[in-house]
Order: sequence, then structure tokens, then C-alpha cells
Amino acid sequence: MAETGKSNRSRAGAPFRWLGRELSRIRLTVWLLIVMGATMIVGSIFPQGYGPDTYIASWGEARYEVFSKLGLLNLFHTKYFLILSAILLLNLVCCSLLRWFGRAGTGLTGSRAPEHARVIPMAGDAGAAAVRARNVLAERKFKILSEKDGVLTARRGPWPEGVSLLYHIAMAAAIVGFIISALTSFEGDVTLYPGEPVSVATANSETGAHRLRNTLADWGVGSWHPFAGVRPDTTAFQERPLTLVLNEFVTEWELHNEKYYPKDWLSDVSVRPPGDTASTDWKTRIVEVNLPLREAGLTFYQMAYEQEFDVVVALDGEEVERAEAQAYVPFTLESIGGMFFPGTLRVGTLFQKYHDPVPIVPHIPLKWQPPTPEPEEELADAGDHEGAAVDTAAVAETAPLERVELGDLSDGEPLELAGYTLTLENPYEGSVLTYRHDPGVPLLYVAIIAFMIGLAMRTYWPSYRVNLWIESAPGGTTGRLAFRAAGMLGEPEEIEDALAR
Repeated sequence: MAETGKSNRSRAGAPFRWLGRELSRIRLTVWLLIVMGATMIVGSIFPQGYGPDTYIASWGEARYEVFSKLGLLNLFHTKYFLILSAILLLNLVCCSLLRWFGRAGTGLTGSRAPEHARVIPMAGDAGAAAVRARNVLAERKFKILSEKDGVLTARRGPWPEGVSLLYHIAMAAAIVGFIISALTSFEGDVTLYPGEPVSVATANSETGAHRLRNTLADWGVGSWHPFAGVRPDTTAFQERPLTLVLNEFVTEWELHNEKYYPKDWLSDVSVRPPGDTASTDWKTRIVEVNLPLREAGLTFYQMAYEQEFDVVVALDGEEVERAEAQAYVPFTLESIGGMFFPGTLRVGTLFQKYHDPVPIVPHIPLKWQPPTPEPEEELADAGDHEGAAVDTAAVAETAPLERVELGDLSDGEPLELAGYTLTLENPYEGSVLTYRHDPGVPLLYVAIIAFMIGLAMRTYWPSYRVNLWIESAPGGTTGRLAFRAAGMLGEPEEIEDALAR
């Protein structure tokens, strides 16, 4: 009866043993890494995580639809890649456990030496030989691990199995961090102007976890949806926002060979944490390109800036038109016509070699494209010349006129154009910050550093293990030495020969 129960338990546990055996195969690890590596290569070819407008502007709507349906534009957040990552994580855990428990008790500490052990003649009886062996090993900085029944075990350097376990665990932790990032991360950008508070949500309903929950909720057979209850509540994601106010946006330039080069730009920002509605003492932080702001689980990076200004048009000293404009955004003026193309607004502080920093007089380079003549005008001009053949089709397809360099539009020196004067007023800069919520990043940093350290130690740092069997013989005492070495920087033959002397 007992044997029958044992047999039933054995049959019941067979699927689990098979699953554990398959998950612990190195072959599975290799194939998973090949597939994930190929996926990462494809992900590096196709830009990931941008909005539909960006892809459509680059490739067109037809190609975007094809690439999107194939899942090529968000590979690292698809359920297929997450499943591959989870299987690789299980594979690493099973391999590490199998390696750990499989090595337990398998050291060369038996009563008999293996056949490959090196024979060493030793003087004196077994006790005196063991003392001399301990002294020799200690002189060579070996640590005695055990000494029992005439078998002496010593090691020098790191523990190879422990180091291997370290970087296997680190790799598994990195995969966990990646899965956390894929399920919970989100990002966005915000534009700040001086003195204008902006609220940023500290949670988002578009994370991978919520998309996965929505997918499960939508799955069903007919009208039966067994996972409908897992659908997330999106009404709670606008609560507890983080509030930011730009105190000042600082831009710095360098002048070299009569050309302006950006030196630095930074945002002086006041921060009100979520839920703090009464306090007026806000935190003040500086955000630079290499100095992000971290608050309420969000990390803000200095990404860009926006520049606005007024263009004032005057005729005979009287203002006839005023228009708002932005850097790099073409604009028109009713009084003059054509199209104006501004460059970068230069404002802030100027740094020059051997000179003290000075404030920059705000100015912006400006180009003008004259209005294209109407076909009737061209025909009239052509008709004024006797005998001229008029090609109406050529006139209708007249190309736009070339752009004209007007120089720098400034609030100090007006530009003259078509009898009008143009000046710049009210230069205004805003800061563009990009932000990201990614709780898996700290784990990824620690895991990747631990993995690289463990892999470097296992690969390069020499480790030696010595097992010495001391046996009494009719002619004296004999030692049998089993020597194992690991690490590319080691010198195993020299160390073994030194121990055998």
C-alpha cells in the first residue's frame, strides 16, 4: 500500500520534474539569448516609443500601420518580449539552484585520492608531513578550509562557485528590473514658463501593466469575460500631482571666431510635492543637462527650450504692426508680405576668453523670402516686351524666390526692409523638461554593476584550490596533490610546481 502511494506521488510529480529539467537546460538559455538578441537588434533599427505623429511624418501612414501592427515600434513592452524575459529569469534561477545544490558535497574530500592526483614524496611521518604542508600553504597565502582523516583542503583567491552564483543572481535581478520597468514606466515632457505653475501627474494609465490588465479584461469567449474585474480604474490617475514653477531659465553662450556656441542652460525650478496644498515654502532645485531633478518618483531632465519674441514693424517712426513669433517657426507680416524665417534667439550671458562675462543684447538671425509674383503680374511684365514669347505654363509654375539674409533682428539696431523698420521686443524663454517614471532603474543599475564585477572576477581573478591526501607508506610518507585553477591571470603550473617541491 505504501509503495502504491509512493508510486502515485512519483507520477504526480513527473510533470514538475520534467518542467524543472527543461528550464535548467543551458540549450534553452542559448536559444532565449539568441531570440532576445535578435529582438534587440530589430529594436535598435526601428526607433521605439515615439508617438504616431512622429512615425507618420517620417515614414508615411501606410508604413506606420504595417510596422505598428507587426509590433516593431514598441518591442520591449510587448507581451511576447515580457514572456521571453520571464522564461529567461526562470531558466537562470533553475540553473543557479541546480549548480548550487549539485555541487554540494562534491568536493575532492573523499578518503581516496583520484587517479589524476600528482604524487609528491614527503619526508617524516604523516603528522610531521601535514604540519609542513600547512606551513607551505600558509606561506603562499592559501587558506586552510579543512583537515580531516589525512585530507587537507585549501584555497587561495575568490570562491569560483560563489562568484558564478553572484553574477547569475545579478543577471536574474537585471531581468526582474527590466520587467518592472516594462510594466510600470511612463514618460512625457512639460514646458515651463517663468511664474506659471504646471501640474504633472505622478501616475499614468498607459503603463505596460495597465495595458496588460486591459488585454486580460478584453479577452473572452463570446460574452464570457472571466478577467473583466482586473481592468484598472483610470479615474484615480490625476490625483496627487506634482507642481512645478520655473523661477528662471538661464542660458549661457560662448563666442568663438565670431560664432555663438551654447555653453550651458539650466532651469531654476520650485517644486511642490503631491498632497502639499497649504505650504508656501516650496523646494528650489536646479535642473541641468547632466543634473536631473528627482521628486515623487519622477526624474526630470533638461531637454530643450522654447523662445518667443515680438516683432515690431514701424513706418516713419510710427508702429504699424506687432506680431508674436517663435524661434525656428516661420511667420508672416501683413505690412510687408512674404515669409520670415527666424533662427535661435540669443539671450542670456556671453562668455569670452580673457574677458569677463557680459549680458547679451537679445538678437536673432532672420531670413526673408519675398512673396512669389502672381501669374498675372508675370504675364503683364512679359507683354511689355515686344516680340517676347509668353509661356503661360512656365509662369504658372514659377518657383518661390530665394531667401534673403536680413541679418540680426535686435532690440538695439532695427532692420530696414521695404521702407519699414523691424525691431525685436519682449524676448521670452521657456524650459522644456522631459520626465520619466521608472522604478526598475535602481535595481537595473545595481544588478548590472554586480553582474559585470562578478563576471570580471570569475574571468580574470585567479583562484586556486588544493586537495592533498597524506598517506603513510613502507618507505616513508606520500602525498597526492589534486590542483584546480581558474582565472585568466593565474599561473597554475608555477603554483602547482611550487607546492610540489
